[in-house]
Amino acid sequence: MIKLKRTWCAVLLGLTSSISLAQFQIIPEPADVQLGQGKTKSLNVIGEKINSSLNNEAYIITLTPKGSLLEYATPAGKKFAEVSLAQLAAQLKNSPEGIPIAVIADQPQYPWRGMMIDVARHYLPLADLKLIADTMHYYKLNKLHLHLTDNQGWRLPVPAYPKLQTISSKRDEMEGNKIPTEGIYTKAELKELVKYCKARNIEIIPEIDVPGHNQALAAAYPEFFCDPEPGLKVRTTIGNSNNLICPSAKGVSEFYQHVFAEIRDIFPSPFVHLGGDEAPTDKWHKCPQCASWRKDNNLPNEAAQMAFFFDKMNTLLGKYGKKPLFWYENDASIYHPGYTVFTWRINSARKAVEHTKKANLNLILAPSEHCYFDFPQLPSHDKRGWMPVTTLEKTYQFDPTYGLPIDQRDHIKGVHCALWAEYLPTIDHVLYRAYPRAIALAEKAWSPKKVWSWENFQTKLHEHNTFFLNRFGHSLERTNTNEKPFK
Repeated sequence: MIKLKRTWCAVLLGLTSSISLAQFQIIPEPADVQLGQGKTKSLNVIGEKINSSLNNEAYIITLTPKGSLLEYATPAGKKFAEVSLAQLAAQLKNSPEGIPIAVIADQPQYPWRGMMIDVARHYLPLADLKLIADTMHYYKLNKLHLHLTDNQGWRLPVPAYPKLQTISSKRDEMEGNKIPTEGIYTKAELKELVKYCKARNIEIIPEIDVPGHNQALAAAYPEFFCDPEPGLKVRTTIGNSNNLICPSAKGVSEFYQHVFAEIRDIFPSPFVHLGGDEAPTDKWHKCPQCASWRKDNNLPNEAAQMAFFFDKMNTLLGKYGKKPLFWYENDASIYHPGYTVFTWRINSARKAVEHTKKANLNLILAPSEHCYFDFPQLPSHDKRGWMPVTTLEKTYQFDPTYGLPIDQRDHIKGVHCALWAEYLPTIDHVLYRAYPRAIALAEKAWSPKKVWSWENFQTKLHEHNTFFLNRFGHSLERTNTNEKPFK
């Protein structure tokens, strides 16, 4: 908890020591609120000061009858203070009598609070990604994870490999809808997005999937793959393919050097997500080149080959000043100690917390039963015949601590949601499914457990429907019939 022994607190008389929920419509719920006597009708910032005792993203707002006083240690803390003030300003519009004077002391529980947007399956223009960044910032999410490559599309420009644009970025249709799609970002666009997000304290994490989820790449450069299928095209259906990068194929290392060089030039983040999940190794098992590679490197099987390949990619990334991230496949042996992995498979996160702790892996929590927001949020919504329903309450029930003592979960670095976009073709579809569940997840990633309250959250969210609509032009209302149909 942030201690409130601050000079400015003296301007408030009769501060209460208890946390008072629902006094302010701030989401995520602040870590500590101490109410004073009286109300204020002014949120104008009348004073600011650097407080070096605060954490990187922490802030203190003192609401006085004359205006607001801000304390923070870094520009990030200041930005989050300003976000809370923006929410309070929206609340004040509906409260002409004023809002309580108080000291709001706040800081996040986890440094990583992320959202993955899948632009590989459906390309989103730059303006749409900026809107997503705006919504994230309003709820103090700070990692925008761009899933740039998959079976159904490639969106990262790599000038040395022009067929990524002419072949890999284009698709004839999706699931029989007969709607061709295409799109690849320019380097200038991605740099502009990085700058835009930085101003909102958001770090962009690019994802380049290896060794699987690469049919779009295989359509353009089949020579990089084990036993490539003749005439293979960019995938037009959901699901995965068994086409894996062949680690020993001629030109593979050179290709990824070019990819990582482009990433280094565009994205300041120290991380590159390498995917690494859902990679069936049957073609590796049959591939003569892979068999020789395993023999030359004393690798007993394909699992060992996967671990060796990951380490090779890590070494290559290191030359460009980057570190890898991976989707966790419930097998700690294929990851080198010190790697950061994301748990995602349904109902497996609790065990993943234990296994990754023992294996000395850093962990980001993205359990699909709580955090996959492409899943429908009401039973009546389109499930595509297989998707489970993740209601808003189900997301709010998520407990990132899993009831464990701190020494058994101190390797957990944060919380992440994912929006896989096979069925999310437009920004309207993405935002409809992302919110309001992303707001609930933001509270679980930011706020301490002692202030979690489903009842209080629902009260605040009712007000935020108006805030969100006015600010972003999208409603948070979710009914059985108001989702736009998929094509």
